[in-house]
Amino acid sequence: MDVFALFSIYIPVALGLCALAGALTGRLSARHFYALLTTAMLIRSIANIAQGKALYAATDAALTAYYAWRWWKNGGGDDTKRRLRSVAKGFTPTRRTAPTTA
Repeated sequence: MDVFALFSIYIPVALGLCALAGALTGRLSARHFYALLTTAMLIRSIANIAQGKALYAATDAALTAYYAWRWWKNGGGDDTKRRLRSVAKGFTPTRRTAPTTA
């Protein structure tokens, strides 16, 4: 079996079917559904880049970005947002006057 066929066809299709089955049965939330689709499209785009298929790679990269955005908007990045907020608390702004001499 060709390694590129494995990564560009079989694994992404299996992930996509698992995501679809989980979403239709109600066992997966929207966040997990989009996370699986993002992973599948990322694997496909990397395999297409390795094979030199530029059009397919660009299409899969666009779908990867779209599914990652949908994952983020459905609460997928909540833990990341929470960690960034806790880091941002350490930085307190200070007001400084601009120098008058030029």
